[in-house]
Amino acid sequence: LSSVPTNPASGDSATGTGTGSGTAEDGLPASLLLKAQRSWDWRAIASEALRPWGSIRKEQLDTAVAACNDNGTMYCQRLQVHKGSLYLTDYRAIFFDRWYAPARVMPLLDALRWHSLPDIDIVFAAVDEPRVKMLVEEAQWTRTVGKYPGKVAGAVKLPPPIFSSTVNRAHHDLPWPDFSFYTPRKEHKLRTPPWSELHGKMLRQSEGVRWEDKIELAMHTGNVGSPFRKRLAAAAAAHPDSMLVNELFIGDHGKIKQTCRELGLHTQGGHQQHKCFMRFEDQCSYKYLLNSASIGYANKFKYLLLCGSVVIYVQDGMQHKEFYEHGLLPGVHYVQVATADDVPAMVRYLREHDSYARAVASAGRARLPPPPR
Repeated sequence: LSSVPTNPASGDSATGTGTGSGTAEDGLPASLLLKAQRSWDWRAIASEALRPWGSIRKEQLDTAVAACNDNGTMYCQRLQVHKGSLYLTDYRAIFFDRWYAPARVMPLLDALRWHSLPDIDIVFAAVDEPRVKMLVEEAQWTRTVGKYPGKVAGAVKLPPPIFSSTVNRAHHDLPWPDFSFYTPRKEHKLRTPPWSELHGKMLRQSEGVRWEDKIELAMHTGNVGSPFRKRLAAAAAAHPDSMLVNELFIGDHGKIKQTCRELGLHTQGGHQQHKCFMRFEDQCSYKYLLNSASIGYANKFKYLLLCGSVVIYVQDGMQHKEFYEHGLLPGVHYVQVATADDVPAMVRYLREHDSYARAVASAGRARLPPPPR
């Protein structure tokens, strides 16, 4: 795949803004096109995720519980709905994850609040990666078939139906919302407000930044611990005219007191380390935002889309997807490049085709609807 789109999906003459003004190439008001982005076919997405599972036996749920203790999960629980009440059993929780354990339960509690649900029995495993491997590679496939041979001597041994925060086509895990949708309302280590608060706040703050005033750099702020983000930092150091990587870690939160804007470092490209931090609204002041692979997975994609900036999705290392990503299209809601080295060329392309960039930014933001109340 080419790292730079030669035929933008929206056409270079398409326009759009965060408020939905402008007219598309075919004459339709941009507000109508953006309104259409808010419609999701969740039934189709769920049906596609369940396609490998013709049926699920009780024995498979028991296998899923057993897998909680042998696959390195950070947190694992069994959730059961019976006659409208929710029951849960915790099997595993490391210290860090106990801050966010309630977030694993909230999606089902919300579903019970909004809908009348049948009896349900599921197992959820919290870890950065999906667990039920189905990789068609000689050594891995031999292990998988040996572990789950089907029906043997009257016993059924099939893969466990485990819900996970991320999924991919080499695994059979089922998608479950990441904990960041339900982070605590009180202070916590990651400092990110829950999605129900942050969604509206970011929309309001990003709407206060005019497209014409956005800084024309592709920006990443946060940890640079993964090899993929180290390549991103190296690319930024080599191309300060088009990229900015602001490196800091969770441990820096108590030490770094000033924002990059307060220090006058927000418009300087390149790779800067442990000097300043950026609030969410500061990030929205950049016209291009970078989404790249972390050590496990990066759950910041949804926040970047709300900025009304173009999200540049760096594919290198991005093996896993969250549930909502199956409703996003590259070239429509974001743009993608193969590696960090391709980012400068994409930035040049977007600068030369600003109306296309603006349309992608608007579509990406409009695609994420407000959380239900």
